[in-house]
Amino acid sequence: ILFLSNLFSFNSYSNEIERVSLLILDKSASTKYVLNFNNTFTFRDITFELVACEETTFDKYIDKIALMKIHQNDETFIGWFFKYTNELNLYSNKIYEITLKECIIEN
Repeated sequence: ILFLSNLFSFNSYSNEIERVSLLILDKSASTKYVLNFNNTFTFRDITFELVACEETTFDKYIDKIALMKIHQNDETFIGWFFKYTNELNLYSNKIYEITLKECIIEN
């Protein structure tokens, strides 16, 4: 509920520009790629769409999070990616491991 309320409050700041940086590990070729984009980006057969950037406070630190839509073939994943709390990332893929490097909100 907290994430959804933050998302709706975020939409009221339409003059802000969001950028995301993702680290993609191709497990089949042991190759790393860094993707930097604002709205959408297509990498091979996957399309990434940045929905929102937020900061959330845990007990001892502030984590940056990104709400992402990931389209691959006929499947769509919508979920949060955490920069420091990787174990909360729910997206899984046989070939690619995706990690949030940065989620930036600019005025």
